[in-house]
Amino acid sequence: MDHPYKSELLVNLKAHYLGRNWRSISYFDAKRDEILFVLPETDDVSHALNNLYEVLGTLPEIDHPKERVVISFCYENGDSYCSRLINPNKQDEINLALIGYRPERKIRPEELQEME
Repeated sequence: MDHPYKSELLVNLKAHYLGRNWRSISYFDAKRDEILFVLPETDDVSHALNNLYEVLGTLPEIDHPKERVVISFCYENGDSYCSRLINPNKQDEINLALIGYRPERKIRPEELQEME
C-alpha cells in the first residue's frame, strides 16, 4: 500500500458519509494527494467543507505516519470546488509564507468521470 494514512482516512471518511449518495475519487498517484467528494446538487458543498474538521475529530485514530492530504468537495458538474489541506508539508508552509495563500485548483469535468 503506497499511501496507508490517506487510504485509511478515505475508508473512514466514506464510512462517515455513508448513505449520502456522495461519490469519492482519490488522486494519490497524481501528486495531488487529494480525496475528492462529488456531491449531488441537493447537498451543500460549503456546509460539507465547513464541517470537515468536526468530522475529522470524530474519526478513529490512524496508526500510520501522517501524510499530506487535500480533502475536497464539489458538485457533479465541477462547480463549487473547495478544499482543505490536512497535514501540510514544509513546501506548503514555504508557499504559504511566500505568497500568502495556497494556489487554487480548478476541477476539470473529465476528472469527475473517473471512479474509484
